[in-house]
Amino acid sequence: MESPCPKLTGSAQELDGLKAQGLYNRIRTIGSPQGAWLVVDGKKVLNFCSNNYLGLANHPQIVAAAQKAASEMGVGPAAVRSIAGTTSLHIELENRLAAFKGVEATITFQSGFTANLATIQRWSVRRM
Repeated sequence: MESPCPKLTGSAQELDGLKAQGLYNRIRTIGSPQGAWLVVDGKKVLNFCSNNYLGLANHPQIVAAAQKAASEMGVGPAAVRSIAGTTSLHIELENRLAAFKGVEATITFQSGFTANLATIQRWSVRRM
């Protein structure tokens, strides 16, 4: 019997091969607030992979500020800055960071990955 999606015929075998080699990455489900201990896939586990170095992910003042911001602005602009624009909260954050650092301006990114992309691209263009 022919596969209903011929372009995907080898996908199942490829996934099986990755699983057999221990290379398949299954995304785990976190069912608790961030902290030293988490509930992951229904089990309580010690968290060794957090970026919550300062323990601020659940700090009451930060949670209250996030709730206030969500109440006033919604939960996000619905796309990245280059598509949807920048919120006034982002501008305020960047201005306050610049003042704190004593620099002319700052820019924030939604992830370390995008920050690295911007930095590497800028560095690469300068080197050409």
